[in-house]
Amino acid sequence: MEELHRIDLTYITERIISIICSSACPEDLYLQNLKKIIPMLESKHGHNYMLITLSQKHDVLTKMTHKVFNTGWLDLLAPSLDQIFNVCTAMENWLQGNPKHVLVLHCRGDRGRLGVLVASYIHFTNMSASADLSLDHYAMRKFYNDKLSALMIPSQKRYVWMVGSMLKGGLRMNHSQSFLLCVVLYGVPKIRPDEGCCLFLKVYQSLQAVCTSPVYHVNAAQTDRLYIVLQPAQLLKGDIMVVCYDKNKQSASRQVVFRLQFHTGLVVGHSLSFCKADLDCAAEDSCFPDDGKVELLFSESPERIAGREQWLNEHSVTVDYDTLDPLVRRDSFQDWTHPQTGRLQQSISILFPVSRADSESFLLAADDHYS
Repeated sequence: MEELHRIDLTYITERIISIICSSACPEDLYLQNLKKIIPMLESKHGHNYMLITLSQKHDVLTKMTHKVFNTGWLDLLAPSLDQIFNVCTAMENWLQGNPKHVLVLHCRGDRGRLGVLVASYIHFTNMSASADLSLDHYAMRKFYNDKLSALMIPSQKRYVWMVGSMLKGGLRMNHSQSFLLCVVLYGVPKIRPDEGCCLFLKVYQSLQAVCTSPVYHVNAAQTDRLYIVLQPAQLLKGDIMVVCYDKNKQSASRQVVFRLQFHTGLVVGHSLSFCKADLDCAAEDSCFPDDGKVELLFSESPERIAGREQWLNEHSVTVDYDTLDPLVRRDSFQDWTHPQTGRLQQSISILFPVSRADSESFLLAADDHYS
């Protein structure tokens, strides 16, 4: 319990520091700790430190120190690819700007976000063969393995893998748009004792809801797979999140069955498949079948494709098209619209002239530049 109420400050390397605080830490104790840590950083490093906060913006923290970048990364989600590259670029430029410069990575709550950044930065700087950087990489890997990797969700690990694979040249991103036609759930979760569930999907592009499916009433004992057909097909490009909810009328609530994040650049051919271990929430849920998986079916156009006539559910599955129901319509991210992304990008451009291409151009060129 004591560990949950304190701030953990660690020198990952001589020039990269982490400040980690549990979300269970009371606000007043959190601020008391910060008021001790910030003066310590300033006494040791003067104005040569930059603080990158991976949590939501905190006005008090911003007033405490002279240089803060608020990423606004959300708990238990993977940041977008361009956000990862933006922050890694800022880190590299700051450290290269002056040998006295140090970085402070601040994370309150989900440590998985810090895991994404540390692992991505290792990939990002892996092109250098200097002895000093090799020692830093060893220290960062040890910190990542000891304190962060076990706390990351599947989507966060997927985005780290994408960053590393792009930089190594092994992943060539598909930059064309794709139509998502259907989501197939193989193995229905047994959420309630009667083995019934009411499942629906919400699809997000850059965390903005773009599509909500009807509600499918399913009996897990009678159905081994479920076809959720999007009508009309949804045109997608970039960072996508698919969330499957179970709607519970009795308790007037909904719960996440699985969530997954990916980039459409991964789509090669007409499908992406995710097993249980690849699905956020479901990976540790005993209600989700161990051999269950989710398949996303795509097309270059919304027209009919071969095999579409087979997307038929069992007769026991009924469909409710009332997407105006507040439990279905409610958007978990309706009040969050990347408020810090623009300011972060602008601040980086002003204070740290970017030596690489901007994030969009970087994503387009990464395959060739690092191959």
